[in-house]
Amino acid sequence: MRSTYLNFLVSVPAVVSGLVVARQPSFILQTGTALEETEGNFQILVGDYNRDRVPDLVAIKTSNTGSKSTEIHVLSGASTYKNFILQTGTGLGEAPASQFKYLLADYDGDGKLDLIAIKKYATGTSSTEVHILSGASNYQKFILQTGTALHETDDTWSFGVGNWDTDSKPDIFAIKKSNTGSKSTEVHILRGSADYKNFVLQTGTALSETDSTWNFAVGDWNGDGKPDLIGIKKESTGTASTEIHVLTGANNFQNFILQTGTALHPTGANFEFGVADYNRDGKLDLFAFKKSNTGSLSTEVHVLSG
Repeated sequence: MRSTYLNFLVSVPAVVSGLVVARQPSFILQTGTALEETEGNFQILVGDYNRDRVPDLVAIKTSNTGSKSTEIHVLSGASTYKNFILQTGTGLGEAPASQFKYLLADYDGDGKLDLIAIKKYATGTSSTEVHILSGASNYQKFILQTGTALHETDDTWSFGVGNWDTDSKPDIFAIKKSNTGSKSTEVHILRGSADYKNFVLQTGTALSETDSTWNFAVGDWNGDGKPDLIGIKKESTGTASTEIHVLTGANNFQNFILQTGTALHPTGANFEFGVADYNRDGKLDLFAFKKSNTGSLSTEVHVLSG
């Protein structure tokens, strides 16, 4: 197990809403990084940029950049996030942090992670737009820029990416958290093979409407080949910890396959989350990125075992 220091370990019972789980997620890594503390103009992602099977930290700087563009700063997972392997401006201009959501996926099938920039509002098409920068070009060139079947969106929407229909193109998961017709958190999946011009699924879920205390990720949590919806409840939880609530994709997100507290205390706006297999055991792990007010005076990585 790789770790450096523990600065906020808590002990909580693994019980949520009457559901008891056998094993509470524990830390397998806690470390500072080569990236200074970050603020709202950074979005932190996780993905295997250099294809060494160790997830890398991908920091997107959206404004106040030296290049006058949206920038990408990649920290190597193999170095325990101590070394940069890419720092570059991109083909996308600076933008308000709230206007864009960023995702990583191999859109064009060349084995390199591409950067998917989702423009939520103030778009030329009056829809939520998708702008994809090619990883092969070090994010200098667009390989897709398009409007979508989804209207413009606001902060009641979150986004993820996964291959829902098992074709060669990543699909975009638009997660409607509140003010929904179903009175639940909803999932609206835009089909990648149609250049996001139609939906492959639109459904309510078993999760009630959610707010800013929730983050979401998409990944195959149980290894059945279907992307699941991973809800991270950051604060105001029954376990007095950051909680994980996983809805199975196998039945269109109508049932939970995991609801548990974690070893991480309640978290605020200075935390962002992602999922990837850090320790290569075939299970998705939860990455908690602490951006500011850290003990190391850097952006920190805290990985909870799946």
